[in-house]
Amino acid sequence: MNNTGASALLQKMPALEPPFRRQLPPMEDRLNAGLEPATPLLPATYRNRHTVRLVSADLRSFLECDLNIERLNSIHDWFWLVGFPTSPRALHYQRLKKREIIATEQMDLHLVWSTDRIFIKPLPRYLLCPHFWRQHICPYRHLYRTALGFMLSYVALIEREIDFGLATNNSLIPADVTWEGWLAFAEEIVMQTNSNFPESFQTPLESRVLVNPRFYYGELRLGRLNWVYRLASRNPRGYLTNSKTYGAYLRDNFNLLITFFTYTTIVLSAMQVGLSTEFLKGNLAFDKAAFAFTLFAILVPFAAIGAVTTILVVLFMVNLLRVLKIRGKRRRQGAGV
Repeated sequence: MNNTGASALLQKMPALEPPFRRQLPPMEDRLNAGLEPATPLLPATYRNRHTVRLVSADLRSFLECDLNIERLNSIHDWFWLVGFPTSPRALHYQRLKKREIIATEQMDLHLVWSTDRIFIKPLPRYLLCPHFWRQHICPYRHLYRTALGFMLSYVALIEREIDFGLATNNSLIPADVTWEGWLAFAEEIVMQTNSNFPESFQTPLESRVLVNPRFYYGELRLGRLNWVYRLASRNPRGYLTNSKTYGAYLRDNFNLLITFFTYTTIVLSAMQVGLSTEFLKGNLAFDKAAFAFTLFAILVPFAAIGAVTTILVVLFMVNLLRVLKIRGKRRRQGAGV
């Protein structure tokens, strides 16, 4: 859909409403009476880059930070390389694949997985309150689209009672939510999402202006996501590096180089044996192939070591400049650093 068509669609769409009406967990709607809820909906503080801030000081900034998936949106055109355009599989399936469920508060890590783990953002309590949606999410279409896509991902993750147990045990949902309450809640979200849009808007998912495009896809593979992000954003760090120190970075990369060296050694030994046989001795094509591969085996390791070392130096300089920049900013703010 082009920009003109998307703008026309936005103008025709009805005002946004919360995707559910019931409070979860069920409680007296104290918010409508102007009272604070029995359990606070929001944390006291949040971290925006390198600064800890009060949520109450700027609620909009908190929501922009908590629901931020700009990094994923910037490489959305490459998602076909890192995931399937389907809903995420349920939590019990993740355990079947022997993936450890890791809770993370970063929305842009939600449903990103590697071989033995999957990152899942816990469902915030404020997204379970329809009054909060009306006041702080529905007025901002981009927040609404991200929040609704996130809620629909949880509908897919918690499919059976075993999934509900896994979500509770891993602190992915508030402890006072019951299985019966979740069943009614999930059903209402699915039904309300469809009923909020007239029949003319029941178009394929890709053309709806309903959820953030990130949620057209379910789980995203971290290894491929790292490479796509490095190439598309020209960021040598990748999306989420597994290396915690420079030594770990060198060890991870040199392990790959050692594997390459071992393979080339085997091939060179086989060629040497081949050249000693009567059948291949003096064979011009085989001589040229052996000569070319010998040069390749000599030059490529040096180039690979140089590339790894260069990237390491670049990362060190980037980190150093980052530390100096933060230090200078904190000094200007009066901090004794």
